[in-house]
Amino acid sequence: MRSRLTLSLVLLAGLVLMRESRIEPLVSVENGFASWLSTNARRQPPGAPLVLLEITDDDLRAAPWPWSPFDYSLAVNAAMAFGPSVLAVEPLLSWEEGEQVKKAEADQISLLHHQLLRVPKLLLGAELGVAETPPPAPEELPVLTRVSGHLGNLPEFNAITRQPAEQLRLAGAVGFENLPEGPLRRAPLVFRHCGRVVPSFVLQAAMLWYGVAPDEVTVVPGSYIALGNSLRIPIDAHGTFAVDFGVPITRLTVSDLLLSAERAGAEPGEPVAGLAPRLKGSLALLARTDAASRTLEFAGRHGSRGEFFARALATLQQQALARRLPVYAEAAIIAAGLALAWFGARKTKLGAAALVAACVSVYLLAALGVFSTTTVALPLVLPLGLATFVLLLRWLD
Repeated sequence: MRSRLTLSLVLLAGLVLMRESRIEPLVSVENGFASWLSTNARRQPPGAPLVLLEITDDDLRAAPWPWSPFDYSLAVNAAMAFGPSVLAVEPLLSWEEGEQVKKAEADQISLLHHQLLRVPKLLLGAELGVAETPPPAPEELPVLTRVSGHLGNLPEFNAITRQPAEQLRLAGAVGFENLPEGPLRRAPLVFRHCGRVVPSFVLQAAMLWYGVAPDEVTVVPGSYIALGNSLRIPIDAHGTFAVDFGVPITRLTVSDLLLSAERAGAEPGEPVAGLAPRLKGSLALLARTDAASRTLEFAGRHGSRGEFFARALATLQQQALARRLPVYAEAAIIAAGLALAWFGARKTKLGAAALVAACVSVYLLAALGVFSTTTVALPLVLPLGLATFVLLLRWLD
């Protein structure tokens, strides 16, 4: 009779844990475990067709920060010499002094605008914020209309606090770079602006890469975002997805890019050595990676905003998206918990503790192995909760 009661309690605990692990706060634990798996699983995923054009400390010694429009013009012109399909610029292209821009700077902005018009698909960064008297949204504000489900958990803003110069905004699309505070494991894809759903910098870059218009994007918070028939991204209620930091990317400093472009112009038709030829047909992301910009924490280290965006975009390009087990597979974990309770009841308390510890260790190793081959993230809350409950029942017996 006691054995039946124990198994019944374990079954009930498993069903409760399976349900609760899909809502906050336990869903955050599952998301953190999925990120841990993506960081620590041993695998060799293929490199993404993305090139991170790094503005490094060496580059800033030649052209101090903040860059002028002319500095950006040089970098854009050099990048376009190798033919990327999409160019995304992470630093905000905005230069203002009081209420007016210097005439020399205005001329440089016109030159930069001319260079940006040569880009097949261009993305510029902007930032959302909250203002007491928000200005009217610009007419070119990107809005996603195919939205369903509960939107209350999406980050809400009422103003665009930083955006590119108006002349430059007309040259391409705009994506919002807002990131949550704290260690970053997941990247936001959508925000709310005055009740309307707008894409983040990462989502807008993915839309350009896959050639998907805003009216082809379907958003269901807590479930998925679909880019037409090209890509389906699982998201949580906050509109974020798990970044796979293990996908390799190509990194090229701006100084090496300028040198490669100079050599290509001096010797037309000759093959260019180095990494610059990888720009052809790629998604190029121009971003800071210098020491002063590396203020974010992700993947167990500090990095810059641009590095985080590069990892997020590489995840989407390679569709290295962590997936959860279906319900019937989680039922198998509950069955394993019942078996553990049955065997544990027939051992001493110390023997039961050793058995539970061994099972948890084997499960973690199995989770790493499964993720390395399938990108399926095994759950953590359900098996760990069941193991703890089984051990507690045995010690209270």
